[in-house]
Amino acid sequence: MSEWPQEPPAALWRELSRERFSAPALVGDRISDVAVIGAGISGLCTALELARRGRSVTVLEAATVGAGASGRANGQVISALTRHGPEAIVEALGERFLRLLSGAADRLFDLVRRHDIDCDAVQAGWLQPAHSPGRLRRVQGLARQWAQAGVPAAALDAPEMAARLGTSVYPGGWENSQGGHINPYAFTLGLARAATGAGVVVHEQSPALRLTRSASGWQVDTPEGRVLARKVVLATAAHTGDLWPGLRRSIVPVTSYQAATAPLGARGAAILPQGHAFSDTRFDLHYMRKDRDGRLVSGGALAVQALAGRRLPARVRQRIADTFPDLGAIDVPYFWAGRIAMTVDRLPHLHRTPDGLVTWIGCNGRGLALACAMAEVVADAVCDVPDAELALAPVPVPRVPFHPIVSRTARLILPWYRWCDSRDVAAG
Repeated sequence: MSEWPQEPPAALWRELSRERFSAPALVGDRISDVAVIGAGISGLCTALELARRGRSVTVLEAATVGAGASGRANGQVISALTRHGPEAIVEALGERFLRLLSGAADRLFDLVRRHDIDCDAVQAGWLQPAHSPGRLRRVQGLARQWAQAGVPAAALDAPEMAARLGTSVYPGGWENSQGGHINPYAFTLGLARAATGAGVVVHEQSPALRLTRSASGWQVDTPEGRVLARKVVLATAAHTGDLWPGLRRSIVPVTSYQAATAPLGARGAAILPQGHAFSDTRFDLHYMRKDRDGRLVSGGALAVQALAGRRLPARVRQRIADTFPDLGAIDVPYFWAGRIAMTVDRLPHLHRTPDGLVTWIGCNGRGLALACAMAEVVADAVCDVPDAELALAPVPVPRVPFHPIVSRTARLILPWYRWCDSRDVAAG
């Protein structure tokens, strides 16, 4: 059974969303070429792509569209991975995956334009400022690698970065002008609207309870119905249950908390004046973007989750004060959370079985653009494209050693990450 979120709702994104979507629960039987389990960005983009290829698709959502991680993200659109630059990506996953990733942000914004999705999309660029001179040297090298890969990337010195951020606390970094930010909840609802317009059938409040082989392929049971399909796509990410035995033991689900200020008005005019989003080079990541009303939206992780609704906004308030010291006192009234699927190697993994199960998993905090790009790969896998021709080669499902312990204690590495970040600053 797939799991669905119990975290605080992303009230800000819902409040700002002009997109609306609802669908009935599944009652009775449906027959489709493909059943997609999970109506987040990954599942809906895949359904859209399969419908474009002439397949009939039924999407089952355990809760409501946008209730999972897709609707709870910070909303940054990034065509990069967290730990791997282009050379490391090619070594690990190949040239075709690098090309796919390089165009991931453009693919998301193309979907926005093609389907007229009202999600406050801003493609002004994404910045990675370096928090120390040592990290600056690394990201300047990354900028060169991305530029050589054909991406509109450039290294930025301290004055150039300060002009884009509205603060001089960083010694420089790099920019990918393809990136940007969206309201991720509105984007997910817009994808659902587009998918139904393309003939996809979506059912909310229809958790997949069992997945079994049938004479014609697969049977997916829900509380009041079932789907019979030749192929099944699992798009459940960090909420993956036991439908595919062993899959959830291949990832570590991590809770990512988000918080937002009240609208800053004229005080915030000098902050991110060109509309960029940024995520810096810390292991304990500092990241921010603005929404359409001038709120700063940021977030982070906590080693101890007790009183998260009080402690995380306080941490965000302090980070904003440290980054923009001239801003003055601010309120941080919005707080929410979602779960990210992390892999041990920090790389996405594609899995498929000979009898028609397909999934990819491991967004590692960069899921918005990547999910849009991976839809083509998953659709290729569903359509029986050979392994050697896929942009991401399928691999066996790995198992995280001591998974029950690791999945509950992984966040306790945060103090070590923060110490490493502080040492890097001191050494720089």
